[in-house]
Amino acid sequence: MVLLAIVPVAFVAGVRDDCIGTDVLVYGKDCFLDAVQSRWYSEIDLSWMIRMEPGYLMLNYIVSRFTGNYHVFLGVLMAVQMFFVLKALMCFRNRMPIWIALAVYYLSYYNVSLNQMRQSLACAIVLYACTFAYKRKLIPFLLVVGIACFFHISALVAFLIYPVFIIFRKTQSYKLMWITVAMGIVMALLIQKTVDWVFAAIGLSSDYGHYFKDSAHGFFITKFLVALPIPALFFYLRKIFFRKETIYLAFSLIVMVIATQAEEIIGNDAERIMSYFVWTQIFALPFICAHLNRFQCKITGILGVGYYFCYWYYMFIYNGFQETYPYSSYILNQWL
Repeated sequence: MVLLAIVPVAFVAGVRDDCIGTDVLVYGKDCFLDAVQSRWYSEIDLSWMIRMEPGYLMLNYIVSRFTGNYHVFLGVLMAVQMFFVLKALMCFRNRMPIWIALAVYYLSYYNVSLNQMRQSLACAIVLYACTFAYKRKLIPFLLVVGIACFFHISALVAFLIYPVFIIFRKTQSYKLMWITVAMGIVMALLIQKTVDWVFAAIGLSSDYGHYFKDSAHGFFITKFLVALPIPALFFYLRKIFFRKETIYLAFSLIVMVIATQAEEIIGNDAERIMSYFVWTQIFALPFICAHLNRFQCKITGILGVGYYFCYWYYMFIYNGFQETYPYSSYILNQWL
């Protein structure tokens, strides 16, 4: 099962043309080719050292010791990401249908990871870290989130997951959840005015400021409605399967809906900052199915995955989100 979940999607990611996902040409291809030309890690061009996180650069360097083909690197990068996703999902294999969670991941985040390569890997690592929050193991949680930060610095916000999760489990309060979401939005709005000062104070480059400011205000009702069905279903059925841990799932679903407006309310890439919380929503649908009878589980699972397929088609095919469609591969064309 593990190989079937990893190898095909890593292969598709590896053989894709470099125009599939804008970040491949922004840094994915050139950074790797520079690593190929470097005899030692320290010889990688200084401009990459400044722009890229050390974990991502080290992965480039390690793969470059075995091959000079950047397509191999793209495949390895996806395989590493899928490894962490599978590690997270397998922790709950006895509690929910994992195939549904995997389907939700493929239809929601696979296309995104073909573009936002560094952050998608960081999100996958944080998803695995969430399993330690669930088990209330603080030290492993901190270590794994720390690893995520070595692939994308924005993973720093994921350190908040542990206290949020613990507080919600203890209080089991939906009111507190809504207050937390509201406070997060207010804080994000306020930080737009002070983001440069804050980054300077903690020693981060001001280049990251675009995640929090310079927004184009508005309200995208279509994106809002597209994200609404699963949260609506979750809250409608919550009394059937209420558990302490479901409160964080509810939080992640609400943040997912808020994230559809984050770019317009808060800043250009604020939606990406919220991703570390939102990714846990892949457990929502399988958790619902696990608490229904067999017939209801089958129907809900089919309809739910069908919804996510429609979401995938609307976002990535119809609207061309993340610029991964139409997919093309000159490598496959040579083989076929």
